[in-house]
Amino acid sequence: MRSEFKFPKVTVALMAIILAAIILAMDKARAIQDSGPYSSPQVGPIRSADFSLFLPLLLALGAACLAGAIGWVILFALHRSGIHRLSDVDPSSGPRPAKKFTN
Repeated sequence: MRSEFKFPKVTVALMAIILAAIILAMDKARAIQDSGPYSSPQVGPIRSADFSLFLPLLLALGAACLAGAIGWVILFALHRSGIHRLSDVDPSSGPRPAKKFTN
């Protein structure tokens, strides 16, 4: 079953930016809510928002990038990525039959 509709590649980046903006807005709203006592009719000065979710998300993104880079380095060092075999491909010969392994 084939689907002809494909999302643009930039969609993921835009969704991540929108999610970050929503998280920052929630932190600012929490700071405004906590700026004064609950039963007070007067609102005190608004404190700056402490970004409680921004730093962990940034650290998780950094860890994911580091894990991806380590995986790429391992594949590159072992030459198992398949890139080195592209020079052996002859497109005019067609597909090759699968190799049979013997014990």
